[in-house]
This record gives sequence, structure tokens and C-alpha cells, in this order.
Amino acid sequence: MKQSSNALVWGSILLALGLLLLAKSLGWYHIDWGITLRFWPVLLILAGGSLLLKQSWSGVVAAILIALAIPSAIINGANKKIRHWDENGIEFNIDDFDDDDDNHYNENEERSETHSKDEKTHFSEPFSENIADATLKFGAGAGEFTIEGTTSQLIEADAETEFGNYIMTSKRNESAKTSVVDFEMESKDSTGRKKIRIRDFDQMNNQVEMRLSDKPVWTFDLGLGAGKGNFDLSSYKVKKVKLGAGAAEVGLKLGENVENDAQIDIEAGVASIEINIPESVGCEFKIDGALNSKDLDNFEKISSGLYRTPNYNSAKKKIKISYEGGISSLEVNRY
Repeated sequence: MKQSSNALVWGSILLALGLLLLAKSLGWYHIDWGITLRFWPVLLILAGGSLLLKQSWSGVVAAILIALAIPSAIINGANKKIRHWDENGIEFNIDDFDDDDDNHYNENEERSETHSKDEKTHFSEPFSENIADATLKFGAGAGEFTIEGTTSQLIEADAETEFGNYIMTSKRNESAKTSVVDFEMESKDSTGRKKIRIRDFDQMNNQVEMRLSDKPVWTFDLGLGAGKGNFDLSSYKVKKVKLGAGAAEVGLKLGENVENDAQIDIEAGVASIEINIPESVGCEFKIDGALNSKDLDNFEKISSGLYRTPNYNSAKKKIKISYEGGISSLEVNRY
């Protein structure tokens, strides 16, 4: 009887899947995956419910539901602005990471733009000794992105892409001694909204390599939908880092010349995040999220979701990390 019961369950599942796929291939219905995949947590709820039934088949059903939930979460978490998915590919809306109006700047600011499209392009913004504080706002959909090394310029970047446009906008305020560099991938539709359409992930080539000046104090606003990010900021004076990652693999490294009480805010979807900090710098780490895997190197648990290094109170410099994740893997190493 047990064997026939298992056969009935498997037979029903295969029959249902076969009928759904056949109907889809014949064009009998259309699924808006951009909306449907938002409900991936329902699969986890059903998996938990099946395990509570404690039947012989419940473990198998739970495993299948979890196996479906994980890729659904990855796709949905890659970019919360996915609008459309059909035979034309996946279309991303790219919002500004800046809350300010990009088109507004006062009389004390100098503004410049550099454009590239579907090719390898070198970007450069000259450094001025008057600039004491600099901000980099970097936003991209999917690809491989690197920030590492120094330059005599304020910023240098080499971008190579087979889709979309890269635009670097720089705004300087000499009186305030500040500079804001906005580097993003942008493609606009007929309504003026920013979007990226990816038709073939296997043939996608989207790479950016950046180098920055080590003289100003830096604030970073980094957004990465999917792919790989290697952000080695150890050569820079870092005051704040805001990192958003969807379905991405990200490495973040900070150095001893980090500003005291530097703030690192990370929001991850289905991502793998590795953070490297110097042993001489004290670190406080706060984590929020139920399904996160974490590996903290020599941290002491203070309370629920709060960890500190043993030298936190005595260290001359401190870093505070705030982490919020979905289904993510987190590793914090000290070197």
C-alpha cells in the first residue's frame, strides 16, 4: 500500500506538470512571471505544511517545493523592478540611487556627462585639490564589476558592454568642497523610464573596472542586480557604504584608513556576501533576516542579531555594519 501511495503522488505530480507544460507550449495560457514569482514564499509555506502531515510522501513533496522556491526567490530577488518577461527577454527598470532630482543643481555646481553605448569606453573625471568629500553612486543590472586601485584622477572607469548605455555624471560644488559621481547603466523607453532588456544571459558581456583617488573621503552607494562585484575599498578613506545586491556574489574589503565610526548598510536578496575588515579596527555587526547563513570571524554575540569584535571598545577606529538579507550567505573575515 505504501508503494502504491507513493506512486500515486508522483504520478499525479508528473501528470499535472505535463499538462501545464503542454498547455503553455500550445499557447493556451500566459504566465506573467514577473508577478507570479513574487509569491515564492507560498512554496515554503506549503513545504512546511506537508512536513507537518508526517506522511510517507511529505518529505518528497517538501523537497520539491523547496527546490522550486529557491530559483523563484533568486529570479525575483535579482531586481525588484522586473517589469516583463517574455520571448523578448527580461526588462529591468533602473531607478536612481539618489533621492535628489538628477536634473537639479545649484549655481555653485559644475555638471558634466559622459556617454557610452554597446562598446568598450574609458571614463575619466579629473581630481581637484579642493574636493574633500566625494560620493560614488554606481548602479547596474547584471554583469561583473570591480572597484580597486588608485588613480591621479578623481575616478577612472573602463566599461565594456553589449547592451544598454553607460552614463557617468559628475557634479562638483567647489564652495562645499564636494563631488558626486553617478555612474549607471541606462536605457530609456518611450516614456523616459530607465530600463535594461537582457535577451540572452549566456551571451551577455557587461564589465566595469573602476579606480578612484585615495585623497578625498568617500561615500559609496552601490547597487547590483545580479552577477559578481569585487569592491576592494581598502585603499580609500571610507565614511559610508550602502550596498544593495539582488542575486549577486559580492566581495567587499575595507582598509585601516577607514573613517572612524564608518557605517556599512547592506541589503541583500538571494546573494553571497563576503566582507573583509582589518583586525585592528573594531566592528559591530547587526543582522536582520530569518533565512541567512552567516560565518563571523572572531565576533562575540552581544544579543539577538548583534555581534561585536573583542576589541570593539578599545579600538581607535570602529566600523558598524547593518545587514538585512532574504535567503543569503554572509561571511565576515578579519585580516
